[in-house]
Formats: sequence, C-alpha cells, structure tokens
Amino acid sequence: MTSAAVNRPTNVKQKEVDINQKLQFYGIYTAFANGKVPSNKQIDVALNSALSSKQLSSPDSRLSTEGKHLIADLKTVIEEAKVLLLTKNEGNLLQDFIWQTEQLSGGSATTPNAPVDKETAKQHGNEALNGLRTLGTLMISNGQFRKLLSDATLLLRDIAGDAAQSAANRVNPSEDRLANIDAPAPDNTWHDVPDLSRENLKNQAKSTYDNKKPFGSKDVKDAVGDASQTADPAGNRDPTAPAQGAAESQVDGTATGVDATSGAAAGAQTLKDRASTNISGDTKNKTKEINARTQDYLKSKMPQERREQTIWRLKKMIVEIQGHPDYQQAIETLLNLAETYAGHGKNLHGQTKGTVKGAHEDDSLNVAEADLRTLIERFANSTSMDDVFDALNQIYRDADNDPELKNWFKSIDAYIRKCLREQGFILQDSSTQEWNQLYDRGHYLLREKYRTHTDRIVDEAKYLADQFDKDPQNKQFANSINKLFNDLGNDQNGKPTFKPHLIKDLTDVILPTIFENVAYIPIPRIEYSDPGMDAVVENLVVESDNLMPNVLEFGSDNYFRWGRKSVKSTNTNKVLLSVSGIQMDLRDVSYYIKKKQGFPAITDKGLMDIFMGGEGFSFKIKMSTAESKDRAHFFKVENVAVQVKHLKIKLKQSKFKIPFTLFKPLLSAVIRPAIQKVLEKQIRDSVAQADAFCYDIYQEVQRAQNEILQNPDPENVQNIYQRYYTAAQKRFLQGKQKAADAKAATEDKHVNVAMTKHDSLFKDVNLPGGISTKATEYKELALKGDKWESPVFGIGSAKESTNLPKVAPVRRRGGGAVGGSSGTTGGTAGTTGTGAAGFRNEVGAAFDSNRDLSLNSPGQTARATGTQGNTYGSNGTTLGANNPVVNGTAKTDTLGSDVRTAINS
Repeated sequence: MTSAAVNRPTNVKQKEVDINQKLQFYGIYTAFANGKVPSNKQIDVALNSALSSKQLSSPDSRLSTEGKHLIADLKTVIEEAKVLLLTKNEGNLLQDFIWQTEQLSGGSATTPNAPVDKETAKQHGNEALNGLRTLGTLMISNGQFRKLLSDATLLLRDIAGDAAQSAANRVNPSEDRLANIDAPAPDNTWHDVPDLSRENLKNQAKSTYDNKKPFGSKDVKDAVGDASQTADPAGNRDPTAPAQGAAESQVDGTATGVDATSGAAAGAQTLKDRASTNISGDTKNKTKEINARTQDYLKSKMPQERREQTIWRLKKMIVEIQGHPDYQQAIETLLNLAETYAGHGKNLHGQTKGTVKGAHEDDSLNVAEADLRTLIERFANSTSMDDVFDALNQIYRDADNDPELKNWFKSIDAYIRKCLREQGFILQDSSTQEWNQLYDRGHYLLREKYRTHTDRIVDEAKYLADQFDKDPQNKQFANSINKLFNDLGNDQNGKPTFKPHLIKDLTDVILPTIFENVAYIPIPRIEYSDPGMDAVVENLVVESDNLMPNVLEFGSDNYFRWGRKSVKSTNTNKVLLSVSGIQMDLRDVSYYIKKKQGFPAITDKGLMDIFMGGEGFSFKIKMSTAESKDRAHFFKVENVAVQVKHLKIKLKQSKFKIPFTLFKPLLSAVIRPAIQKVLEKQIRDSVAQADAFCYDIYQEVQRAQNEILQNPDPENVQNIYQRYYTAAQKRFLQGKQKAADAKAATEDKHVNVAMTKHDSLFKDVNLPGGISTKATEYKELALKGDKWESPVFGIGSAKESTNLPKVAPVRRRGGGAVGGSSGTTGGTAGTTGTGAAGFRNEVGAAFDSNRDLSLNSPGQTARATGTQGNTYGSNGTTLGANNPVVNGTAKTDTLGSDVRTAINS
C-alpha cells in the first residue's frame, strides 16, 4: 500500500452528528435505568425513521434476491409490530403501568403481623430459587430419569415409524394395478362427461355438509327453547324471560327460582339427542371403529404391564432423589418457607378487609390495575375479563362455605408433605390406597358436586386465551414473524434448506456495511493518577472504517508423520496471522498532564491531532505447536513483527508547542521504534498468557479425572464437556481474585474511565470540547420530563403515522357491551370498568365500607377522575359483591388459606 491516506478522512460535521447520536443512546440507557420509557409518539417516529432509512427502503443492489426478500420481511415485521403496539397501547397504558408499579406505596395499608421484613423476604426468595434449582439438578442428573426419557423417545420414534409406514401403504398402489399399468383401455370405450359447473359443485358440497352435520339451526333453536323452559319456573320458552328475571333478582336481592344449571343441562341434552338422530348409523359405526383401533394400538404400545412398570420406575426415581443429601436440605427449605408464608396468610383473615381497603387508597395501585387489565383485554381481541372474574368468585364462595371441600384440600396438603419428606413412602401400598381415596373424593367434589362451576372456570379461561389467537393484529404480527423465519431457513416448498448465498450476503455486504455505518465511536474520558503524576485524555473518537483492518490473512501448515519400530511419530502445526491497514485520524484530542514529583514540575493542557494512514498499524504472528523442550505447553510464538507507519502527531494547543515542533523529528525517530517494541512484547505476553491459561484448565481437568478414577461415584462423574467447563470457570474465578489482589497492592494508583463529569476523578479539569461534558448534558436531559416521560427518547425525523386502526371497544363474551373510552356502562350480567378511572372507581366502590357491598344502585354514576368517568350498569361492580373476605361472610378458618398452603407446598 503506497498511499499514506486513511480510508475515511474525518468529516467534522458528520463527526459531531454521530457523537451526539451515540451520546443520546447513552442518555436513553440512563433514562431506562431511572424508570423512564418512550411515549407512543416517540416510538412511532423512531420506527418510521427506521422504516424510511436507506438500509430498509432501498436495500443494497449487491444483495441476493432472497436477501432482498428478507429485508422486505424484516420491514414488514417492524411495521406490524408498530401497528400492534401503538393500537393496543393507545393512551400510553403500558408506560403508565410501568411507572405506577414503581410508585406503589401501599396507601394507608399496613402489613399485619408480617413474619418477615423486606430484606428477609428477598433472602427467602433466593433460598427458594436455590432449592428449586437443586431439585431440578437432581432430577436431570438421575439415571432413572434419563433412562425414562430415552425410553419415551424410542417409543415415540416407534409410533412415528408406524405412522410413516401406514401412510406409505396407503399411497402405494396395489400389485394388481401396477401389473396392469402398461395395458391399454378397451377399444372404443366412452364415459360420461362429469358436470363441473359451479352450481353443481356448490350443490354437491352443500349436500355433503348437510348429510354430515350433527344438527342444524332449527335444532339449536329448539335446544335454547328447552333450556329456557326448564330454567324458567313459568315454563316460558323465550330465553329473554329467565335472563331478565335473573338480572332483576340480582338488583332486588330476591329469589326468582330460575335454575340456570338445569336449563343448561336440558339444552345440552337436546343437542346431544338431535346429533344422535341426525348422524347416520354408518358414520357412528365408523367413528367407533376408528376409536377402537386407536385405543387398541395405544394399548399394544403401552400395555398394562408397561404402564405399571413406568409408574414404579417414576416412584423409584423419586426415592433415589430423596436419598440424596442435597434433597433433604432443599425440600425442608421450601416446606419451611411455605409454612411461614401460608401460616401468615391464615392469620391475615381478621385483618384483611382493612388492609386491602387501605392498599386501594394508593392511587398508583388502582391506576396500575386498570392499565394492566385494559392492556390484557385489548390484546385478547377486546374481550372483557368480567366473565373470568365472575367464575372465580363463584368458586371462591363455594370453597369458603363447604367444610368437605376444605378438608379435602387439607388432606391433599398432608399427603403431599408426607410423600416429599418420607423416603420410600411413595413405594408403599398405603400410599397408593390413600391416593386412590383422595382421587375419588376429589373427583366427586370437582367433577360432580361443583362440576358446572369448575367447568365454567376452565371454559372462560380457554375462551379468553383463544381470543389472543383470534385477534387480527396478533395474527398479522405472528404471520410476519413466521414468514421471516420461513424465508430464512426454508425453500419455496417449505422444506428446511441451507442457503449459502445468504451467508455471502452477510459477510460481503451486511457486516461491512454495519462497520461503515457505525462511523464515529466516542471513547469515554480516561484518567490516571498516582503520587508522581496526573493525566487525562479525552475526545478520543474512533472511526470504524479506519479501525477495521484492510487486510487480514491466515495461513496454516500441517505436518504429520507416522512411524513404527525405531521411527517416532510426530505431528506439527504452524499458523500465520497477518493484519495490516489499521488506521487512525483522530482530531482535537484533549489532554491534561501534571507532573507532581521530580524536576521539572510540568502542567499542561491542550489539543492535538493523531494521524496514522496507509498501512498504519500492522503485525504478523507466527506460532507453532509446542515441543517437550519448550517452556510453552500447547503453542509457542516463533516470531512477532510489528510495524507502525505514517504516524504523525500535531500539537494544536499547548504551553510547549514551540519546543515540541523543534524536537518533533527527533522524538518521532525515538518514539516509533519504542512503540513497536512495546506492542511486540505485549503480543508475545498475551499469547504466553493464553497458553498458560489453557494449560491450567488442562491440569484441572486431569486432576478431576484422577479423582474420578480413585472415587468412581456416579453422583460425581462429569462428562468431558462438564469437566472443561468447571475447570474454566474455576480458572476465571482465580483470575478475578488475582486481579483484586493486584489492585489492592497498588492502591496509590488509580485508573478511571469516566462517562460524565459526575464520575470524574478531576471534576475541576475541564477540557475543550469534552465528550464527558456532552454526556453529562444528555444524562441530565434523560431525567427531565413528567413521570415516565423524557425528551431524550426523541430519535429520528420521520412523521407520525396517520393510518393506525382504532382499538375496538371491549365487550363481554357473547357481545355484551362493557363500555367506551369515556367510561363503562354495565350489561345485564354486571361489568367492570375498562378505563383507568372506571376501574379505579369500581375498586374504590368495592372496598368502601359505607357502601352496600352486595350491589350498587342501578344506573349509579361514579365520580370521575382525570378525563375518564365511569357509569355502573344495572348490577354495578362485582368485586365487592362476590368476595367473602370483603363482604364479611368468610369464615375464620378459610379454605383460601388452605388452598394457598397446598399450592405453596
């Protein structure tokens, strides 16, 4: 390389723009660290700016066709993500939720008789995580578990093989037809032309559907009539009559005799009878035959003996894990924590009402609850969560009032603890008998006595979860993600394939473009202090295109000799690494130096330019495998050659500018060879340290292997990868300890990298154009703004989106209205407000001791806060009405605590 120029000379204007952009990213990081988040408007502008950037709007022409398709897919993903977030998050609900949760104070609530303080609770959380981690490690390292996993994999492969064989048999033609493949058709044979008209095909499809559908619209109407007639005491077949009666009974508190459970059962039985009548006998027989064949096949793969053996092996695995000393410590820790917090939960009952009410006096809690609920409902296809809460409240009342169900949960809790604590109990016959009894009682309670209530919870939860999949915007975003990954790894037929041209796009176009566009990278302020001198260097700005080597070469030479008898086998490997073209064009580098000891005492502050063009900094390293006579263990350095060319230093501001100019030729002749020698030594030392590090790991692995040979305990045996990982981890910890010891030995020497003036060792040293000064300004800017807002998130110059769809109003299952953006109007079944103020008012009403907790008055209007109000419907809030803890109907020894105890166990 004959030219002494750099790849990209410094552009002062672009440099300032890039530095400000990089420092703004630092400000954004600071804002996130302090609880600030971008607004919807800022997100919109930033994403629109990214979409209109050159890299996405006009992809590089050197990209392959599929590479350009991937860029288009990525652009679609960003667009769909923008629409999804900005639509569902209308009103900055997510940002407000994050902020409000960070501001929670608990209002006037107190934690009654808390068993632990905040720090102890944090410690307990760590202990619980360690206990769970120990149990997981014991399970995955157990031989029985791994054998069961291997056997399950073999069984699934066997089933998949049978399925593939069955499919092949169906696709393959019979031998008779194959033998007749070359025979011609009979002479002069003609067939009728099929009717392929649109009307005929439509009629055939409709006829096929009508013949196979289990029931029609008339059958559904009859089922609804039968359900209404059974539920309504007056025998009215109009479904609106019992629904209106039920709504009036909730308002007046009077019983109307409407039996919704019997009505639903009658309607379901009608549909079942009609389906049985409409489905032909052949279809029924065919279905039964398929089910029987499926059951027989599964029984052949998992016969009774194998199922019993699998259960016994699972029990044996648990017993083996229970015998491990780490198990007892982990399980006792978890059980003790469960007892601590579950016992505290039982003692809360007498104090819960006042505590919960006090907590909801904290406005942050109310707003956070409203924000979170509205977000969930919007992402769930604008589906209200009222039905889920109603179902949960019903089970809550049932559980609190039924001693039999309460005792069953207590028995489950005691049985689980016994199985966990007593080694071998799970293999005893008494364990199986006790479980069978608990199972029968639980089946009666949950699947017979409270079947409709438990089914309703499952049904409402499934319906709400299903709405996430049915939401159109969720679908569009998921489809864009799927298309991106399909185009990345699949061919046009949807089969996985390797695409080498995409690798070429990455190495030849994308990565070089990234390095070029990174452009100017500001380096933080570097400070050094010891008893002899103080030094500060600032405004170091590295240009990525110059820093990237222009040439990188790697060569390898392998020699292998196999010998026998008196000839020794040998193997030698040599490598060459050559890097050249690392350049610099650093302008206006600020410095400060103060010599505190010796003569003469020097203090100087100024600016300088550092230039290194052409070949710049280059080096070559020759290494080979170490031999027995060498000090190295795995690889040794044969030669290191370093060159620094075209290095120029120009002082622009300094007290010693004239002396430096006079002695510059002499200094250059002395400094350049010294720099080369220092760099050569540093490279040799780094390679030697890497060799020593590898040898330390190798010795640690050999030591562990010798311990295994002396003590072949299966619990302590590790595979080769685990041994090397453990050895490397131990070596890293030793290195950190040595670094800490070295730092303690040189406490009088301080090296500091300061991003802002607040982090500096020399706060009174202000250098011209300091990067730390600008970083301080962006840090202060990040902390400005009301609540969660901050102006530092303002990235990009694109316009806001004007075509975003409006978020759909939240509705209950079946289409019942919940409310608009300005408040909430209840339906006939009772509703909960979806707006922030609406939900906050409802919570306040639920826990207001001066209000009738059973029901609010019809059409009651709640006080509005902010810009959103709330209007309760005919039934008002359900939070207070259905919560026995709040309305005072809960018993002293509540089932809720027992349920929590069982779950915690």
